[in-house]
Order: sequence, then structure tokens, then C-alpha cells
Amino acid sequence: MIKKLGLITLLALIGCSQNKENKDSENQLGTKFKDVKASFSGVDFSNDLSPKGDLNIIEYLYYYNGGGVALGDINNDGLDDIYFTANQKADKLYLNKGNLKFEDISLASNISKENSWSTGVTMVDINNDGLLDIYVCKVGNYKSLQAKNELYINQGNNTFKEQAKEYGLDFSGFSTQASFFDYDKDGDVDMYLLNHSVHSTYSYGNKELRNKSDVLAGDILFENQSEKGQIKFKDVTKDAGIYNSALGYGLAITTTDVNQDGFIDIYVGNDFHENDYLYINNGDKTFTESSESYFNHTSRFTMGVDSGDLNNDTKPDIITLDMMPYKADVFLKSGGEDSDKVNEIKKSFGFQQQYSRNHLQLNHDTYFKDVALFTNTHATDWSWSPLILDYNNDGLNDIYITNGIYKRPNDLDYINYISNVDFAKYTETLQDTLEQKLIDVMPTLKLQNVLFTNKGDLKFNKSKQSYSETYSNGAAYSDLDLDGDLDIVVNNINEKATILENKSENSNYLTLNIFEENKGLNSNGTKLYLFANGKTFYKEQHTVKGFLSSSTRKVHFGLADIAKIDSLQIIWNDNTKTVLKDLAVNKEHEVVKKQTSAYAYNKVDKSQPQEFSYQHKENTFLDYEKEGLIPEKLSTEGPSYVQADFDGDGLKDLFIGGARNQEPVLFMQNAKGNFTPKELPIFKEDAMYEDVDAIALDIDNDNDLDIYALSGGSDYEEGDPLLEDRVYINDGKSNFTKLNATLLATNGGSVSSYDYNNDGLQDLFIGSRSIPNAYGLSPFSYILKNTGNNNFEIQFKKRFGMITDSKWADLNNDGFVELILAGDWMPITVWSINKEGNLENKTKEFGLENTNGMWNVIDLKDLNNDGNLDILAGNTGQNFKWKASVAKPVTMYVDDFDKNYKIDPIIFYNYFGTNVPFATKEKLIQQLPIIKKKFLKYATFAEVNSIKDLELKEEKDILTTKTLFELRSMAFINDGKSFIKIPLPKEAQYSTIEDFYVNGNHIYYTGNFDGFVTELGKSSSNSGGSFQFVNGDFNQNKSLQLPRNFCGRKIIPINKDSLLVLSNNGQSFITNTNK
Repeated sequence: MIKKLGLITLLALIGCSQNKENKDSENQLGTKFKDVKASFSGVDFSNDLSPKGDLNIIEYLYYYNGGGVALGDINNDGLDDIYFTANQKADKLYLNKGNLKFEDISLASNISKENSWSTGVTMVDINNDGLLDIYVCKVGNYKSLQAKNELYINQGNNTFKEQAKEYGLDFSGFSTQASFFDYDKDGDVDMYLLNHSVHSTYSYGNKELRNKSDVLAGDILFENQSEKGQIKFKDVTKDAGIYNSALGYGLAITTTDVNQDGFIDIYVGNDFHENDYLYINNGDKTFTESSESYFNHTSRFTMGVDSGDLNNDTKPDIITLDMMPYKADVFLKSGGEDSDKVNEIKKSFGFQQQYSRNHLQLNHDTYFKDVALFTNTHATDWSWSPLILDYNNDGLNDIYITNGIYKRPNDLDYINYISNVDFAKYTETLQDTLEQKLIDVMPTLKLQNVLFTNKGDLKFNKSKQSYSETYSNGAAYSDLDLDGDLDIVVNNINEKATILENKSENSNYLTLNIFEENKGLNSNGTKLYLFANGKTFYKEQHTVKGFLSSSTRKVHFGLADIAKIDSLQIIWNDNTKTVLKDLAVNKEHEVVKKQTSAYAYNKVDKSQPQEFSYQHKENTFLDYEKEGLIPEKLSTEGPSYVQADFDGDGLKDLFIGGARNQEPVLFMQNAKGNFTPKELPIFKEDAMYEDVDAIALDIDNDNDLDIYALSGGSDYEEGDPLLEDRVYINDGKSNFTKLNATLLATNGGSVSSYDYNNDGLQDLFIGSRSIPNAYGLSPFSYILKNTGNNNFEIQFKKRFGMITDSKWADLNNDGFVELILAGDWMPITVWSINKEGNLENKTKEFGLENTNGMWNVIDLKDLNNDGNLDILAGNTGQNFKWKASVAKPVTMYVDDFDKNYKIDPIIFYNYFGTNVPFATKEKLIQQLPIIKKKFLKYATFAEVNSIKDLELKEEKDILTTKTLFELRSMAFINDGKSFIKIPLPKEAQYSTIEDFYVNGNHIYYTGNFDGFVTELGKSSSNSGGSFQFVNGDFNQNKSLQLPRNFCGRKIIPINKDSLLVLSNNGQSFITNTNK
């Protein structure tokens, strides 16, 4: 049969599938590595690959995934030795002779001499005899690859005996890596075997395919069921709740106690469409897969995984690697995110949200927050092995990442080339020729490996060190030369392995070699807490991490300038502890578990906030299907609310506006503080409107509060009757009727009231958000004069911007009130009405120029009690793909560039120092077919750095240009004349802020927004929190008790201890501010 299927399958390989002179250089952060030459070390291993026959990247999608590294002391001489796996040649074992010199003992040690396809490798004392054994994963039962996994039992004299069959571990299939740990706390090591799928009919479909077992590709959990000295491993996969299907493309695994309950949990990184798996250990020999309960989204093509404490809060965080390039030209010509439509299809199939970039998941006890975009660790290109540890001994864990793939099948020009191949021309006998041709023209790109040095407070600096450009895969760390810092060993394709000698100096350290008495070398999962100088440092011993590799079993602490350790607490796997004091720094300590006491884990508070009897339900509308270049949806703006006393009983009631086809609800408060919905016929009649904002004011001057409801929704056409605002007149007893009047019909954004002309009647500002189907153009907004008799007339009509919020206040205490506006693609703007009755823009006068942002909300409060109103402003935050400043703005050019009577918003932003178009080439061509001929190749499109390069129109002639200079959520402190800009705490920058509530010096907020297009990604790492403003600065953020995936829109005080937080398109909750 013709091999056409394999060739076409290559189109799906957007997933995983000039040496510079070695030199000693130091980055500006003090971490210094030296590339040790093979001629000095004696390590001449090279993972050489030669595509042929049925063994190449077309026939086996993971052909260029490379090999792994294991570091461990096989002869107990105190020096860690090196094992390399090879794909098309024999594996190698090197004995550490000291001083970074190694001896090749591969033949003498009796490790396999066959050239089978080895993948991951793990060192483990599987039989508890105090000697490290070696388990090697293989690819078998696939075409010409017919090997079984191998277990080399250490004989104690630098030789090994292969005994996988005897232990029940001679699996033959598509193995990636094995991780050994005691999952059931019975004192021996069990094994999780991570396997990977190859494209088949069982690897595509909905999530229900997880339940279909696959004997070659499915993961396996083996329980150690040793009896009477006979060690035997039994497959307990199904009983333990582990998925075993071909849907999983398992490429990486790490084990850690995610929820700090004393039981080891498992994180599995999957390639392609399948979710990553987070198996939470239930403590009864079963696991619950909980990825969607702990993560809002994950990497799309997860290739490497590690866990470690990155913010020194003594909880394990998780990093996963993907393939997002950091070079602008490579980024523009590489396959990236799913289209919005494909993203929706995957969601309908039951898959979790994924993005093709690295994720750095911060542990928040009951869930994780991805902060990779905040830390700028999200893009390192085709990355494999992340290793979290302290490489410069400053007390902060850094991140080392290996990079590169020998052939890049995700190059979009190459994919187009394959798509145009006439397969019919190639007969069966010419298929090998065609395959070789396709492999030959597949692009290559060497990359440098990356070191992110942790500077504290979640600031990471990318190393400036000149690492050699390689195709690097597996990596592991150890202090190979016993000088007190961690060295790194890397397995490379088609060139010699890298040994990086760490030459960092002038910082203290502590190394622990821990053992459980009579249990050999198995202490994986042990936790260590080091207390010194008022700080707590946390480590968890696990050797399998990164990609295809296992690192040293020794535990290393960097101590910076700390010279005295107060104590070290070791929490063993059996829930006992050992406390050590008077440990000398700058040396290795051997610790044997002997005298222990019981240790009780603190229970994590898993209580949920109280549900409120209201659920906002957005109608389904996909804005991007009508406007292909927009960055965000504007059809999901609710709910609105008004908190006011509508029946005159002295208690504040609550009006909540509905989404399209959802009626508003009026909740009446009773003396006990409870809220009961009141049936009102007019609200049912008006359910077809979408309420985007509302205010309470006495419109008919009868001394009770009426409601002005602002309509909106980008799913309507401009001028649609359902965009008309409504007024509900109160009879004083909370019975409402609709005012029979013709009101404005705009896509509303904000309504606010003030008697600006001092005639005793409340006037209105009506702020419009956008013009339907014309994103980027500013709609008309209005100031309406209240003329009495339930009538308003237009006093001012102006394009103020894309308005999201508005407030009236006297900012400079001059007796004249200003109108303060927030919106998209605009600064926080201040307007005043002068003595002549004209509008004046006072933005620059108040020092608010160059604050152009994507502002969602503003709140006015005197934060520092100086008598001046300050401004709190909610923005997108810094955990966002776009970065903006005055020097490097995000710029949007808005015009009908192709004269088809449709507005085209073309956005450029700064991508790691280069200005690039936000829209993909496909999206631009779909919107502007006129540019297709100009950019036939992605390589040409990758050179586009400005609107001029698109050759559409002279920049000076473009209808509208808008910019973003500031994406941080901010406080603007009023000194009486102008504003001083202060960014909110870093935790408040993890996501959008949608609303504030201020009580004294306590500032509460809620956020998250899932309406950004896929290229930007959901903003979902902070549903809410609080902080204080003290002495001119903000203190530490405290999270509100809200669900992980909550999208908060409004935050409302309902009593002195509780806040009601309204959700967009979901359940609303009451959260206690004392928790």
C-alpha cells in the first residue's frame, strides 16, 4: 500500500515531533557555566540519527525527540555517574572519576549493546539493596522497532544484569519515561510508565476515547507487590483510575505532592489535543484525574515538565514547555494557536483549553494560576527539558531549558509545500524517494538553550550567556565535581553531549544525601524545609523531571549569604519527621532516617463560597465570525447591577440586568439580610434586551428611585431597536413600569448621572462601547440634560472613545465637576464643562496623558485621606501576550483598507523587541484578500514590521490610529493638581480587573475575562483579591474565596463581612472577606 498516509500525517506534526566556540562566560546575574570539552571529560557520546526506510520523521512522528540522561552514583563513591540513551546506536554509561573526568564503562558494565530505540532513562534502587539500578524505556512493536523496556540490576561491581522480565517490567510498546515512587505508602517503589501514541483512528475523537484501552500507547501504573523477597510489579492501571488510551501522547512526567496532603500526585504532559493529566492521589490506591479542576488552561503541545517552588511560598509550582518561538521572524512563519473555530470544536469535544506556549503554574493550594506571560517565560521555542533548581546558590530556584529540533515540521511554508505535492505522481516504488525529498527540504534551525535566573518576586532574567546552538533534548543536573553548585548534562542530536560546569561563586549552599534505613536509596517524595535567617526554603526529592531524564537524588539548597541554619525539617513518606539543627553550610550531609516523630499535614481549606440565587447566562455569539481581526469579544459585557433602596424600607435592594433573552431580576432585601427575587411582568417582557449597565436615580421627581437600563451587545446591527435604552419608573413600592419614551439606541458601555448644571435634576452621561461590526472606531457618546417631565435632551454628542466606565467628580476641589472616562484603546480621560458650558479635555492637565490602555473599570476613592479623590483603574494586567509602553506601544490602524465597506482593525505589537502584526497571515488575507499576492510565502510575511510593509495605505491617510501604552492595573494618586501613577500589586496584574470595592483602606477587586481571541488567550489567573494602601504603597495581595475559573464582573457589599460577586455567564457567589 502506498505510504501516502504517513506523508499526509506529517501535516499534523506542528506538535512535537555552526557550533559557536565553546567559551566561559558569565551573565549579568552571577550564574556562570563553562562548556566542558569532550577531549577533557572523556564523554564523547553523540545521539546520531540517520533517517532511512521506515524510520524517519514521516514514518515516526517522534523521530527527532532525542534521548535522555540519568545522573546517579552507581558505585557509591560519592560521585554521580552518567547514562545516555541513544535512538539508533548503543546507550552509554560513564563512570565519574572526579574533577569532571569520566570513563566509558558501557561494554564492561553489560548494558545493552543492541541499537534499539531508547527514549527515557531512570536511575532507581528498585530492589532496596543500596545500589542504583537503571530502567531504560524503548519504542517497540512499531514497524522495524521491536525492543522491550530494560531493567539493569546493579551487581555492585560496576556491572549490571538485565532483569526486566523477572520484575514484570519488560513492556514492549511506545514508551517515553518511567517514574518510580511509593504511591501507596507501603514502603516500596511503584512505577508509572509513561507511553505515547502515534497517530491512529483511536487518537482522534472526543474525550470519551480516554476510556478505551490501548496496549501499546496507553500509560500503565505498576504496583510493587513484593512478597517473601520476590519483587514483582503488577499492572493496576484500571483499578487505580489511570487513563490507558491512545488519546494520550505522553511526553513528560513529574511527581509531586500538589495538594500537600502527604500523598504523591502525578502530572503527565501530553502532546497535541489531549489534556495534560493531573492525577490526585486519593490515599486509597486510586487517583482522580483533576486537570480541569486545578488548571484554567495548559500547554497545547506539552513536551517537558518539572515542579519546584518558584516563589518561595513552600508549595510546588509546575512548568510545562511548548514550542512558541521567541524570535519574531520564526514566530510569524511557524504554526501556532488553533483558530478560534477549531478552539470551539475542541471544547465541544470535551477538551480543556490549551495554548501553544510554556505555562508556569503557581500553586494556590486548591488550584493553579498560570503566570508564564507575567514572568516572560512563555516563549523559548521548540523546548524539551525544564529543570527547576537554584543554579547560582542565591536561595531562589532558576529554570534551565533545552531547545531545538533537528527538522522543523511546523514551518508554514513547508506545510504549504507538502499540501501542494502531487502524490499521484509517485508510485509505490517511488515512495521512499518522495519521503527522502520531503525530509531534505524540511527546515532546520539550531537554537541556544535557555537559563532563566530568578531575581525574586517572580522576576526572571533570561541569561545572556553564549550557550552553543544545538539540537538539545534530555537533560539532568548534579554537582558532578562536588564543588557546591549544580552542573548540567545535556543529550544532543548529531553532536556530542554537553556538560556544563557551574562556575558560580561567593554563595553558600547545603547538600543533603538522604536515606530511609533498610529501604535502600528510595526516598522519592521526601519533603525538606530549611529554616534560616527568618526564611523558609522548600524542596521535594524527586529525580524524574524535565524530559526523558532523571537527575541526582541528592537535595541541594542555595543559601546566598546565609552562614547559619536554624533547623532542617525532613518529612518522610510515612508521615514522620526528623528535625536537624547545627548543620554546617557549604558541605554535603548524609542523613539516615532514624529518630523520628509523627507529622500531621495541615488540611487545605477546600470550602467553597456560598452560591447566590442568580446565574448570568450569555447567549452564544462568536464575534470573530463577523469581525475577523478583533482581539476581543464585546458581546459578553454583563451583568449590570444597581444597589439601592427601591421600596423605602431603609434596606438596599439589588437590580441585576440580564443577558440577551434573560430577564432582569429585582432582589428585595429583608431585615435578616436575605434577598428574595420579586416577579415583575415588565422585566419578562424586556428579556430580549441585553443590559450592560444601569443606575438608580429619581427621574420623575417623586422621591423614589427609578432605573435607567443601558442596552448593548455587539451581536446586534447598528440602529437595532433592541439597542434602545429603557427607563423603569418606580411607584415607591418597588413596582416598576416602563417609561413610554424614545431613548438612545447605542451599543452601550456605561451610564452615570450628575446634576452638572445645578438645576436640581440628575443629568446623564451615556457612554457607548463600540460600533457594531466596526471594532476600533469610536462611537458617539452623549451627555443628556434632564429637562424634567421624564424627558432628556442631547446636550453633547461626541466620539469620546470606546467607553467602558464613567464617573462624575470634582477632582481638584475647584467647585466644578469633571467627567472621568475609561475605555478600550484610550487614556483615563478627564473632561470638564467650563463656565461657558463647553467641554474641555483636561486629561493632560491632570497628568493622565499616555495612560492609553484597555481599561475596564474605574473607581474614585480618597485612598490616602488627603481630601483628594484618587482613581483605581482596572486593565488587562501584565499576564498578557501584549506588552506596552510609550516607547513600544501596541498600535491599531483602523480603516476600510480594501474599500469593501467593512472596517479592518490591523494591530501591531512588540514581540521580544520586534514590531509584528497581531493577526496571522491567514486572518489578514481572509479579511484583506488584496494582500495575498504580496505575501505568497510566510518567510516574506515574517519580514512585516509595520503597517507600511503591508503596502495598504500611507500611514498619514489612515482613518484612525489608536495606541496602548499601559496595560497594568493602576492607582492614580491625586495630589490636588495632577495624578501620580502607581501600579497595583503583582498579584492584581495576573489577570484583568473588572470591578473594585473600597472599604476604608481595604481594596477588593474581581476579574478574569475569557473573551479574548485564541491568539491572546483567556485571562483567567485571578478571580479576585484584596490589598491595602498604606503609607503610599500597596501591601501583599490576599485572594478572595472564589472558584478557580470564575469570571467576576461586579463586586457588591451586602453586609460588613460579605461581598456578592456577580459572574459573567455563570454562577454568582457570596464570599466572606474575613477568610
